[in-house]
This record gives sequence, structure tokens and C-alpha cells, in this order.
Amino acid sequence: MSVRRLTPTSYAVLGVLAETSATSYDLVARVGRTIGNFWIFSHAQLYAEPARLEARGLLTSATEEGGRRRRLYTITAAGRSELLRWLSQPTPGHTEVRDPGLLKLFFSDLADHGAIADLARDQRDAHARRAAAYERLREAVASLASPAQVATLDLGLRMERTIAEFWEELLSSSSR
Repeated sequence: MSVRRLTPTSYAVLGVLAETSATSYDLVARVGRTIGNFWIFSHAQLYAEPARLEARGLLTSATEEGGRRRRLYTITAAGRSELLRWLSQPTPGHTEVRDPGLLKLFFSDLADHGAIADLARDQRDAHARRAAAYERLREAVASLASPAQVATLDLGLRMERTIAEFWEELLSSSSR
């Protein structure tokens, strides 16, 4: 059994599979439609993680008899217990922000004034589009998703709106 600690990817896989069994392909698709909106996972991570969790006894799998012979993963009692243990632990209050726009803004004194305005305009528009996409998603899933899932989406929507407003204010102040 591996002694490596579980990662956020591990818990994402356990959480998705706690809802229903899935192949790695299904897992990638579900993550892309849901938590992939606020936590970035590489496809390679999501394809590799179920086998690692199975080796630890947190998942089981069955191979399809015909066709592609895909592996269908199911969470075990130990996997569900580990997921519940993780959910009950305190979470550090630090939010990780990895925003290329902010990185460029930090060094923007090295660029010309027009580049800063272009950055602000592009970022404002991108975050406004993301907010609009979240609004459409909320309308589509509000009656189907759990209250916690809708609350997660609501926070993402607020963040995108706030970030778009930030870039709009920066754009307005840079044009003065």
C-alpha cells in the first residue's frame, strides 16, 4: 500500500465517485462540468488517480466484458470513510490565487500604458463572460444540484463579478 498522502485530486475523485460509479473518462467529464470550474485538474491526474486509490483500497473497479473494456470505479467503505474524515478536518483559511492577469499586472510598470489598458480590458471581458456562463449554469442546475453545490456556484459567480469590476475600475483609472 502506498504511503503517499492523498492530494486534492484524490479527494475530488473520491467525492465524485461517492455520488456514483464512473470510468476515468466519465470522471474527467464530471469534473469538467462541476468542480473543474473552480479547481484545475489535469486530465492525466484524473486518469491516473483512480488506479492509485484502488491500490490503497479506497476504490474498487470492474472491467467491462465487451467493447472498450473500460474500468468502472466504485468507492469502497474505506474510501467513503477517508472522504468523510477529510471533510471533517479544518481547512486552512488561505485561498490560492494563480491568476496570469494579476501576475502581468504586478509587472505592468515595465510595459507601456497601452498594454495595461489592453490587459484590463481583456481581463474584464473574460471574467464578465465567465460570470455570464456561471449564471446560465446556475439556472440550468439550481433545481438539480444540492444546496452546497449551488452555494459553491454562487461564490464563483460573485468572484467573477467582483474580478470583472476590479478590472473595469483599473481600466477607468488608467484612462484618466
